[in-house]
Amino acid sequence: MNKKTGRLLWAAALLVLAAVLLLVNRPEGKPAPDPGSQVGEQLPDFTVQCVDGSSFSLSEQRGKVVVINLWATWCTPCVRELPHFDRLLRERPGEIAVLALHCPPVTTDVAAYLKDYDYAMPFAVDEDGSLGELLNASTVLPQTIILDADGVVTYNREGSLSYEELVSLADEAGGKE
Repeated sequence: MNKKTGRLLWAAALLVLAAVLLLVNRPEGKPAPDPGSQVGEQLPDFTVQCVDGSSFSLSEQRGKVVVINLWATWCTPCVRELPHFDRLLRERPGEIAVLALHCPPVTTDVAAYLKDYDYAMPFAVDEDGSLGELLNASTVLPQTIILDADGVVTYNREGSLSYEELVSLADEAGGKE
């Protein structure tokens, strides 16, 4: 091996070592998860306009467990479980953030539907399906997505949840067992 090849090998080895050190010594002490909506992935940031005129931004929820409920007014199991999400939010203010996202096709006026209820959680409508696409929404409703305080997906499944199941999943996402 000549001198030039030796120097190149040393330079390459140093670059690999530097990359490994940077990866291992990230502020969190672990590599950042891949972006996405599957368990173990970092859900990309989004902001959505809520029915009441406010907005919900995922990045503003950092430090809290975030629960996203995909539902529809025409979905009986969805409507039946809405009180579970509202109760969780009311019982854990500042610790949990909840977003109820009405999925397409939108067949009713969601704001008119909600006027008969006193929910504390924000409701938004995914008119064009773009947020559902980001969340990897199923065609089966309801669907629940739960994120830990760092925005990493800990749960993403379709089907109804009991209040006890919801609490258990939120506890797991929050590091409580």
